[in-house]
Amino acid sequence: MTIKENLNIVITGASSGIGEAIAFEMAKSKHNFFLIARNKERLAKIASKLDEMGNPVHYAIGDVGNSEDVEKISEYIEKAFGDKVDVFVANAGVGFFGNLEDITEEQFDLQFNTNVKGVFLWLKKILPKMKKNNSGQIIVMSSNLGLKTSARASIYVGTKHAVQAMVGSIREELKDTNVKAATINPGSVNTPWFDGKEVDRNKMLSPNDIAKAARFIIEQEETSNIDHIHLLPGKR
Repeated sequence: MTIKENLNIVITGASSGIGEAIAFEMAKSKHNFFLIARNKERLAKIASKLDEMGNPVHYAIGDVGNSEDVEKISEYIEKAFGDKVDVFVANAGVGFFGNLEDITEEQFDLQFNTNVKGVFLWLKKILPKMKKNNSGQIIVMSSNLGLKTSARASIYVGTKHAVQAMVGSIREELKDTNVKAATINPGSVNTPWFDGKEVDRNKMLSPNDIAKAARFIIEQEETSNIDHIHLLPGKR
């Protein structure tokens, strides 16, 4: 792997959990960050810590599934980074679990708007910049459930299978470029996602496990093009 510095890195869902962990993992090598999330207070604290570590940081509050928010924030990113986005991490996501007939229409819409439309809207903004520069790495946070199915998760699984298909397809579109796209497919990760749920969090992956996988993708050699990284908890 090649340790890279001064990359322009954009992360959605950056105010906690996996997004936060990826930011701090990459900050060890000094980069420029643009963080996006819906929780302003948490995001501001993370941005302040990254700044203290010597990493220039910009951040914005918005909903990845809202086209007006995406348009507005993409303009902020252009002011901060110009046309050069080196790494884009689509991490924002939501999930509701239960038998299909118990999932509400509102929960269905929120999952597809965030997990699928949110990726689509941002890739529409980021891909042209990367193609123009003929360089860049896209990482979409998928799930172990993007590679299989599961009871009591039908709609969430549907969103992650959609994301896998989307990334697989753009990889085909990017074949003749130096732009790369990958998914990370973790099993359960010990993040605020599971707050209030009766689950054994001692048997989960840590956010740092996922952050290290993201670093591995970002710092891969030019001779490789990682498709996806599938991580499962060490204790099962």
